[in-house]
Amino acid sequence: MRFRETIVLIAVAAFAIAAWPAFIETRIADERAASLATPAPAPHDYEQREALVAFWEGAVRERHHNDMLSPRQLAAQYLQRYREKGDIDDVIRARNMAQQSLSIMPRNVAALAEMASVMLTLHRFRAALHFVDECVPYDPTGAEFLAQQASLEMELGEYARADASLRRIASAEQSSVPAETIRSRYDELTGNLGRARELLDDAMMQVDAHIDEPAQARAWYHVRAGELAFNAGDTPAAVRDEQAALSLFPTDNLALKDLAKFELASHHEQAALAAAIAGARVTPFAETLGYESDAQAALGDRRGAAATRDVIFAIERIGNAYHVNDRLLAVYYADHHLRAAEAFAIARREAAVRGDEIYAQDTLAWASAMDGRWAQARAAAAKATRFDTQDPMVQYHAGIVALHFGDRGSATRRLRRALELNAQFHPVFAEDARHKLAAL
Repeated sequence: MRFRETIVLIAVAAFAIAAWPAFIETRIADERAASLATPAPAPHDYEQREALVAFWEGAVRERHHNDMLSPRQLAAQYLQRYREKGDIDDVIRARNMAQQSLSIMPRNVAALAEMASVMLTLHRFRAALHFVDECVPYDPTGAEFLAQQASLEMELGEYARADASLRRIASAEQSSVPAETIRSRYDELTGNLGRARELLDDAMMQVDAHIDEPAQARAWYHVRAGELAFNAGDTPAAVRDEQAALSLFPTDNLALKDLAKFELASHHEQAALAAAIAGARVTPFAETLGYESDAQAALGDRRGAAATRDVIFAIERIGNAYHVNDRLLAVYYADHHLRAAEAFAIARREAAVRGDEIYAQDTLAWASAMDGRWAQARAAAAKATRFDTQDPMVQYHAGIVALHFGDRGSATRRLRRALELNAQFHPVFAEDARHKLAAL
């Protein structure tokens, strides 16, 4: 009996020791969940946008002496309406109002911040950085302006400077939602997708708890969470994140665009088509229209696909005056073997603006390859993958370039990495990666 009791005790102890880490992990997760802020009710501020714009337009027309507040507030409303509806003319209106506010009071931090947002939206990143730099002295250790600096430095491919800006925030113990958000982007680009998702989730839960946060701003965090989940291969979670964004802001063009992408990659063409049509109805992004055309083609509607493609061509001619859609146009053309010379020219122009930014170089690599400029593609692909960014498309592009040069080891590593990240990262290229790997 004692022998049996001893054996039982040993078995129970062994089980307890084995189960202890899982128990602790679950306990920590439970305590963390209990400590999270409760999401605030979903706002419907976008329904009042036109009324708010009209109110501040009226205030500006009254031309009160030294009124720098009204034009600045109107600039903010124009920018928010742009984020909700995608009309680029609202960005120009915002710029004019912010300039008017600054002409009345040059050292006007709020108007300087609006100008930075305007320039960022117009992809004038150096100009945006100039305005943020003017804001920093008013709050030299504050997380918001330093985070904006880091964000713009990343847009310009200056990752060491961005890391230094983020480290200044950390050293001053000024962590905040903007800092966590930008650090998440930095980690995403520099090869730490897991930590990027954790940081973004933390920031998202904080934003969701704010009752006065615009619906579009709250939805944006769910959109980004979906993009990161997709790159990590968790497509069901990615779809849920985009649907959560739409529950907050039903006409979110970014969420609809991403939803179309994810559904198309999973070969759910009908769902992809519905999302793309809804997104293009709000804002006819070239990328969204591309998913619409691809879904139409996959469903056998060749005439509809061709008509949608014609709309994309028209957008390049008349709807891209400020070049804010350059990268996406180049990617669409390169992906579909269309207008290769134009895709290369667009990608090169984008790289001239963004420098060594990861996605600018990735686009240049892909467009160069599709235009037969393989040496330039190789140089750009090396820059795009220098941090081993965990994006399956970046890995796939680099794999195709390596394969062209007979670098079997690099091609195998890159193509395998793309599929490891997400086995269904693209409706065509994922299968192509599998075929090429099988032949290597």
